[in-house]
Amino acid sequence: MYKVIVVEDELTNSLLLKRLLTKAGYQVIVAHNGADALKHIEKEHFDVILTDWMMPQVDGIELIRRVRENIKPLPYIIMVTALVSESAKMYALESGADDYIAKPIDIDELLSRVKDGIKKQEQAEIQPKIITEKIQVDVIPPFVACAIATSTGGPPTLIQFFKDIDISTPAAFFIVQHGPSWMLETFAQRLQRDTQLKVNIAEKGMKIETGNIYIAPGDYHLKINSEDLTIKLDNGPKENFVRPAADPLFRSAAKTFGKYLVATILTGLGKDGTQGASFVKQVGGVVFVQDPDTAVAPSMPRNAIESGYADKILPLQDLGIAIQNELINLDKVLKKAIK
Repeated sequence: MYKVIVVEDELTNSLLLKRLLTKAGYQVIVAHNGADALKHIEKEHFDVILTDWMMPQVDGIELIRRVRENIKPLPYIIMVTALVSESAKMYALESGADDYIAKPIDIDELLSRVKDGIKKQEQAEIQPKIITEKIQVDVIPPFVACAIATSTGGPPTLIQFFKDIDISTPAAFFIVQHGPSWMLETFAQRLQRDTQLKVNIAEKGMKIETGNIYIAPGDYHLKINSEDLTIKLDNGPKENFVRPAADPLFRSAAKTFGKYLVATILTGLGKDGTQGASFVKQVGGVVFVQDPDTAVAPSMPRNAIESGYADKILPLQDLGIAIQNELINLDKVLKKAIK
């Protein structure tokens, strides 16, 4: 039976959540503030933490930070709060929450998020299946590209990453950051303040150009139309329990850019990007992976490494410059091939 700890200082809310989760088949413990929760979490493992934000002694943000710093294996963390401004939501996710649910709670949505979160946790411990599909491409695209996968802890990681990418870098960048529409739109606006590259929420039919960042929109897989280098969006089934997922992007980018593609797997929960990395390797592309020790959530980069798909493993502070140099070198090779 999966174990959930509800951290909520309002008695009525905590009892309601306990009753609903217990009815759904979970073993539930209630803590009335972050300090109380830490005592439980340090003694026994929980699969999920549902925590309020504003609480006495230790609030939800501080609880999340302490759990991420000190608890192994990490539970799936959902912030449940009445603070619903976009800045508050982003702050909670940047502090290490895996998900964010606003009060009043939609119980069906909550149960769905808890279920998917547990599946992602379990997926992180499972070795990826051997890829049976084989692809071979020999393409000469008009420019080089970088496809990036990230999840928990992604926004601040991406901001630091792109600070080291110069606007003159001759490449297009594609990002799958797991999250809902509001989060991705807010993140895009914030990233634009920290980079000279043009930041776009990807739209169907959008022309792909160098000097641009294309972020997968909420609830759509981001793919590339290789025939005319435009954006394709797909609201088909979730992959790795998420939509958008990185694997569809990586597969599509591998077929479009071939050996002129750099794939990058950053912080995140689960194993999204690992299967897609196998396609990138098949076509001769390069796979960079963030050192898990520098990741807020290490399982996505760790899975790629353990599966043998990582060409280069670097700490976050070194990734941006290294990938920029790789893209510049690939661009030189591509220009010779075009001639």
